[in-house]
Amino acid sequence: MPNPSELALKNLQKILEREPMLRDIFNPSLPVPNEGWFSPLVDVVEDNDGYTILLEAPGVTRGSLTVDLDGTRLIVGGTKPKAHPAGSKLKVSERATGPFRREFLIPFSANGEHISAKLKDGVLTIHIPRHLDGKRHVEVN
Repeated sequence: MPNPSELALKNLQKILEREPMLRDIFNPSLPVPNEGWFSPLVDVVEDNDGYTILLEAPGVTRGSLTVDLDGTRLIVGGTKPKAHPAGSKLKVSERATGPFRREFLIPFSANGEHISAKLKDGVLTIHIPRHLDGKRHVEVN
């Protein structure tokens, strides 16, 4: 039986799923309430040039990543492979593997035409300069 904290969190998640306006106000990085997915850790930095998202993606390849812009939503997805060798027995598992997804609300001041994404040393760096319009796919370098 779930403890009271887990029940409260599940109820809050249900409310946020039904009320996107509340979700947007409370969290500019939107959690994806979908079992089977995990949300990798991120840092979001703002400077004079725009915004930079640093997403932890160790072991993830460029080909397994997607970065898409849909209006003011930046959607990052991919798959993190299992790190243990096939045929071995996993005794303790604390690292998330499998499909992941993160969504971010991009301010209207961001420029969607010039978003760049680069994967290096297990970190996906997405730079979003100021001023935004439209939907487009972003190639990961």
